[in-house]
Amino acid sequence: MKLAREINRIEEVAGRFNTHYEVFKYMKGLTQDLGMSAFLIMTLPTIDFAEIGATKIITNWPAEMVDYYDAHNLMVDSPVIRRMLRSTSPFNYDVAEINTHRGEGKRATVIDLFRRYGMEKGAYFPVHDAAGGRGAMSISGSRNLSMIEMAKILFIATLIYDRLSQLTLNEKHRPIGFTSSELDCLRLTAGGRKGPEIAEILELSENTVNNHIGSAMKKLGCTTRTQAVVSALRLNLIRV
Repeated sequence: MKLAREINRIEEVAGRFNTHYEVFKYMKGLTQDLGMSAFLIMTLPTIDFAEIGATKIITNWPAEMVDYYDAHNLMVDSPVIRRMLRSTSPFNYDVAEINTHRGEGKRATVIDLFRRYGMEKGAYFPVHDAAGGRGAMSISGSRNLSMIEMAKILFIATLIYDRLSQLTLNEKHRPIGFTSSELDCLRLTAGGRKGPEIAEILELSENTVNNHIGSAMKKLGCTTRTQAVVSALRLNLIRV
């Protein structure tokens, strides 16, 4: 009965999420409760995507970690991605073991990166939405999860991904009011420009640029600039 009550509680909580940020706060709390370091919810990449920055939905991975991961093309030939594309079963991972057969250069790079941020172990949970789109949730830290934890988090992952899919669909059909300055700042950010450069181009103060980008992030329900850019591109709000 205790398990049934807990499952019902999780269903109720997931059903009340109205923004991506609410999901972010829940996932951050869940990760902390598990004594883990980070979470990632992503769409599984196709041949068109070679960067995790283009596939993640929400995450608390440090921005510099994502940038480093993509700069070194670590998604290409990732054994984690290959395993999730072949199966729908959740699995624990150890970053050193799962990268055993990678080229020595990439193996050393990815092991060092994940250890640097305290994410050398964890678990992945392949999920899908009602339209058949495939995704995954990961919880990373310094340990593997127990079978009981895995079962509970798989259920949570299924609910969360379904809710995120609904929120994303609603976004596409709900007009969001953006100022021209907000869109200009997002577009220039997508083009690789930094805050001082954007300020100079638009003849604004850097503080004003940061305020415009922060406002756009809130409207998109995002917590990082990278997420906001990806969302804006996905919704055809900007083009680069």
